[in-house]
Amino acid sequence: MPKRSAIIIGAGLAGLATGIYAQMNGFNTRIFERAPRPGGVAATWKRHGYTIDGGIHFYMGFKPGQPVHTLYQEMGIYQPEQYHQMDIYGRFVDPAENTRIDLTRDLNRLKTDLKDLAPEDSAFIDRFVKDIQAFKGADLMASMAKPPELTRPWDMGRMLWNMRKVIRFYSGAYTQPVNHHTQSLKSQALKEFIEHIFLPDVPMWFVLFTMGMFASGNMALRKDGSAGFAKAVEQRYLSLGGRVTYRSHVSKIITRNDRAVGVALEDGDEEHADLVVAAGDAHTTIFDLLGGRYVNDDIIKRFKEWPLFPTVVLTSFGVTRTFEDDPWSIIIKAPRPIAKGFITDNWLPIRIFNYGDGFSPQGKTVVQVMIMSQWDPWHTLRQNEAAYKKEKEALARQIIESLGHVWPGLEKDVDMTDVATPHTWWRYTLNRKGAFEGFAVTHETVYTKMYRTLPGLDNLFLAGQWNSPGGGVIPSFMTGKHAVMLMCKQAGRKFTTMT
Repeated sequence: MPKRSAIIIGAGLAGLATGIYAQMNGFNTRIFERAPRPGGVAATWKRHGYTIDGGIHFYMGFKPGQPVHTLYQEMGIYQPEQYHQMDIYGRFVDPAENTRIDLTRDLNRLKTDLKDLAPEDSAFIDRFVKDIQAFKGADLMASMAKPPELTRPWDMGRMLWNMRKVIRFYSGAYTQPVNHHTQSLKSQALKEFIEHIFLPDVPMWFVLFTMGMFASGNMALRKDGSAGFAKAVEQRYLSLGGRVTYRSHVSKIITRNDRAVGVALEDGDEEHADLVVAAGDAHTTIFDLLGGRYVNDDIIKRFKEWPLFPTVVLTSFGVTRTFEDDPWSIIIKAPRPIAKGFITDNWLPIRIFNYGDGFSPQGKTVVQVMIMSQWDPWHTLRQNEAAYKKEKEALARQIIESLGHVWPGLEKDVDMTDVATPHTWWRYTLNRKGAFEGFAVTHETVYTKMYRTLPGLDNLFLAGQWNSPGGGVIPSFMTGKHAVMLMCKQAGRKFTTMT
């Protein structure tokens, strides 16, 4: 019997994972990607001898013995030599108040440091650290074992059993956003610290879970960055017989009798297959490639009402310093408000790429600041090239001035500046309004079933961050796995993770 064929739209992590699992399960696949290289949102580019890594900050599940690590093993992408275990999540610095806290895996030290900072909030600190402890070793994949279409009551029972130690955190007060929990704090410094561990409006359980993974020693940096990771996943897919065509933009999903049968490309060519998997921006897929013909009230509401993951401005500097004594992540409170770049926060999350040899020329380092911004003003400004460039330059100057309060004289050591705006992310990925990771993490988005199919359309499956609010590497991989589970179900074959 000939193999069933499948076209995959997008060579981001979800598209590549779909391809790996599909090849494992006897499908003949081909990926079409509009960009020149793999990775999608995990994008990397070159500037004057520097590598700008705009993608993955850290990697969960790299460590053998943790449940999530099985995903790396079954996909065949584990490269232990590339991972550097994180001992520090970030250093929080307020130059104006001369305060500094290192968020390390040592929870006893964290408790002591926070009580030194805010002794008046000791009760909150005790509870916060105890709750993080509860999440150590939690199973990231427990709630993602199967797609909603295939989840049965007994699967829910198994999921609840696997989550029994932390299930209480997924209801009640812990579903409220972080900034709700911090309202009662007496210390402004502690309030800002807690709110900037991740984002202030995500559910508290999300921060506790993230910190639990970190405290478990299950987070790492990757020495060759997002580009090396994406390349490893691509190579695994190709080794299984998959094919990728880059610089190939899908302009339409072809349907006949309410069945997806192929894609039309921007150059006028058409490619046909038994199945199609859309692993890119969901709004583009549903409303552009399919013309909005396969929707229901839930889907329409989702795109009208659900908040998106905040858009970001990524400002990267090439600096003639090595930063050997600094951690990879520093979060600085700007001494003065950042008035340019349509910035929504004055805390500056900084990545220092001092943990790999391939990011900078010898003796130099990439220092990168990722700040939450706004889509609409950047999108409007982009229509005026001169004004757009001027805004980026002014933003970069204000940021480097703020960094100079931590590293005096830094400005004179900068020999490369690169600013990527929300419009840059949209141009590269087509993600709606430049959203970095799809829908935002809220109580509603997390607890709504996100189906991997569309109503009224057969042979089309969805994968990617838009189908798992909050996004990230593991959820992206899992949505690709889910798509292939559904493909196997339709084909009447048993899903396997063996080659």
